[in-house]
Amino acid sequence: MTIALAILGASGKMGKRILQLAQKDPQFHIVGLGTRNEYFGPLTDLIGDHGEQITLASDTGLALATCDVAIDFTSHEATRGHLEAAISTKKALVIGTTGHPPDAKKAIEEAAKMIPILFSPNFSFGITLCLEAVSHLGKRLYGTCTIDILETHHVDKKDRPSGTALAFANAVGNGKPVLENHCTQPRKKEEIVIHSLRSGEVIGEHTVIFECKHERIELKHTTHSRDAFAYGALLGAKFLAKQGPGLYSLKDLFSV
Repeated sequence: MTIALAILGASGKMGKRILQLAQKDPQFHIVGLGTRNEYFGPLTDLIGDHGEQITLASDTGLALATCDVAIDFTSHEATRGHLEAAISTKKALVIGTTGHPPDAKKAIEEAAKMIPILFSPNFSFGITLCLEAVSHLGKRLYGTCTIDILETHHVDKKDRPSGTALAFANAVGNGKPVLENHCTQPRKKEEIVIHSLRSGEVIGEHTVIFECKHERIELKHTTHSRDAFAYGALLGAKFLAKQGPGLYSLKDLFSV
């Protein structure tokens, strides 16, 4: 089955890479690209001879009109409108944006009652496995050690801490995630402290540290390129094309 794909945020770094990889995958047929008007020119260069078959639109509804699945790598501010468009056109939606406030996450949950949605804090399969490992360690070590999360991203990343760092904190299963500058002194055992650094062009580095009385456990993940996220999003789109309404995550792909 060929999947008709729309990409929202197609002019961004992630959107462009997803477009390039999807064009090489025979399972996908690109039918829509959503972006701001001023970026249509550069996108035309990317889509080449297939441009007449692809809808370029700043209107999300138009970009989604003929797709089976849409991938959203824009911003959490834009995602709310994309949800409404996906519901009205009854399209499946892969959400790769992070930094969503609680009310936006609630809107995603409500939308998933009507359409299939795949929403993950990170689209790297390595991160998904690391989250499983942290959950396993947290069940056994929480309360007996201090837990720190170190995350480094490029200087242009908007959310701080990263959605992945918060996912690691939540994976522990207990405790209270706090930023380093909000940590109490002396430090409380229930505080899972997140240290955030924005530096250069770092794609993503996360280290979870369990500091015990006589030993330390460190779990580290480094992303070498955005392809880790792009491939994950495209695999998620293939998965979602076969699903009914519901809220899914990258973890669900492991059970397929």
